[in-house]
Amino acid sequence: MFLQAFKQDIMELPKALADKVDLLTELIMESRSEGTVKCYYSAFMRWKKWAQSYGISESEVLPAKAFNVALYLVSLVQNSRSPGPVISAFYGIKWAHSLISAPSPTECVLVKNVLEGAKRRLHNVTVKKEPITPDLLQKMYDALHSHDNLCNKRTICACLISYAGFLRVSELLNLRISDFEFFPTHMSIFIEKSKTDVYREGNWLVISRTGTKLCPVSNIEDFFCYVKFSEYDSFVFRDFTKTRNGYILRKENKHISYTRMRELFIEAFSPFVVDIHKYGLHSLRAGGATAAANCGVPDRLFKRHGRWKSETAKDGYVKDDLCNRLFVSKNLGI
Repeated sequence: MFLQAFKQDIMELPKALADKVDLLTELIMESRSEGTVKCYYSAFMRWKKWAQSYGISESEVLPAKAFNVALYLVSLVQNSRSPGPVISAFYGIKWAHSLISAPSPTECVLVKNVLEGAKRRLHNVTVKKEPITPDLLQKMYDALHSHDNLCNKRTICACLISYAGFLRVSELLNLRISDFEFFPTHMSIFIEKSKTDVYREGNWLVISRTGTKLCPVSNIEDFFCYVKFSEYDSFVFRDFTKTRNGYILRKENKHISYTRMRELFIEAFSPFVVDIHKYGLHSLRAGGATAAANCGVPDRLFKRHGRWKSETAKDGYVKDDLCNRLFVSKNLGI
């Protein structure tokens, strides 16, 4: 879409500058994260397909007319159960216009009002997952450790590190051996990619030794000794192959999938909760954050440890205990 919008300008370029066009396109596409670009591009292409199916000309797809975009959002509302598709369409179209420096129809009050109306009509109550507690971690550890094998050790380490480091599942699965450094009092983990680290500067996470059997540091050290990774850049949480003598690491240096990690989580905690559907992989991050908040960890350290940028995002992970909630009304002077 970028090349097509500037087709005439490109044709008029001197030969000495023509070879820079490809890099220009690449840099523009890299101005957002890869996942965001894929999402916006798909959303824009759905708009384009819809517009063409109703006879809207190519010249009115990009740049688009505000009234046509408003009608497109209306059609999405009629066929959606949540505001997600409408929001994606809005920002996908906005992104496409920003690429070619064209005025966006999403700036039109009409289109903005349709979006807000869609959010209100299709709004669903958000049901947050329950946080994992230290008691549940203890039960999980005891159950898996009683059948000591590499597969169980992997699950134990994944859960303990996610809890103690407030890790998102994407951060957990992308960890490599080279990201770990061990010290007498703690370990440091280099988080190369994080949702809030838009420029990929990386972030060092520190996790203390606790001296208990749930200590994340001693458990990951034990796991490394058992697995005996041969490559320094090997992913930590990889697939195993079951043999007569136990489990062996697969040769392919590829981390386990999100789906597989979710299966391991469900297998580990299902025996100890009434309804496993109330829990998810985010429950580990939320559990660690909740425990830290309720024991009074200073906000600055809490926010840095979890790699949060905003107060709203941070507070969304915390489930205040009853004592802290009652503290408010106990101190009103009545």
